Amino acid sequence: MNTSGELAVSTATTLAKRRRFQAFHKNDRNFFLIFILVCWLGVVMGFVHPVMDRINGHPRFAAPLILKIHASAFVGWLALLTAQILLVRTRRTRLHTKLGIVGVALVPVMAVSAYFSEIFTQRWHLTQGANNFAFFIVPVLDVLGFTVFATTALALRRNPAAHKRLILLATTIIVGAAYSRWWGDGLMAAFGDGLGGMLVNTYAGTDVILAGAVGYDLWTRGRLHQVYEIGVPAILLGQIVATLLYHSAAWLAVASRIIVR
Repeated sequence: MNTSGELAVSTATTLAKRRRFQAFHKNDRNFFLIFILVCWLGVVMGFVHPVMDRINGHPRFAAPLILKIHASAFVGWLALLTAQILLVRTRRTRLHTKLGIVGVALVPVMAVSAYFSEIFTQRWHLTQGANNFAFFIVPVLDVLGFTVFATTALALRRNPAAHKRLILLATTIIVGAAYSRWWGDGLMAAFGDGLGGMLVNTYAGTDVILAGAVGYDLWTRGRLHQVYEIGVPAILLGQIVATLLYHSAAWLAVASRIIVR
């Protein structure tokens, strides 16, 4: 083979290697451990006050069965993810694979219970003289996003790089709600509840975690995995859609019919 031919083959090989995403990195286990700790931090800080109120005998409302199922499934998902991350850290991948089947059962339970729990909460607000129907779009799109990413992650469980990033995206969406409970009121006071303000006070937690995930891939691989290239813009677009609908009179009418019927 002549020199130009060898150079062409060498260049093509080099470019192919650069385009190929590195599935594993020595820091991955630490990154995902930090990720789950950040998730638990948001959940604890976001829900500690309601739980303490109940312990102290000041219940906000009598939680129905659907709300208890939702809370249990949500905590169960984080507990499962924590166990899975620790199993990978300790190289117990066989048990990790077997335990993953629990996620197949949890995803539909979480999706259905989250939807009907929000309807109950909205109806309860109405009994207190507060109409919060417009906000219904936020949990609806969150549930949809979580279900799509989590289901796809389970379908691609034999592709570790895609699987764990899809799980991260799915979990980040629902953990964002916990962070919003924690610091949402403070951010609303600072930025308001307009189009830009709502994007901040509702989705800051989600977006900070997404930025960390994107930054980690760029730092360790020099490029983004395809899951992030598609998934992150989709999540951000969903946030914009939710914000626009939240401020839409047309959506308020639709939400009212769904919740009150």
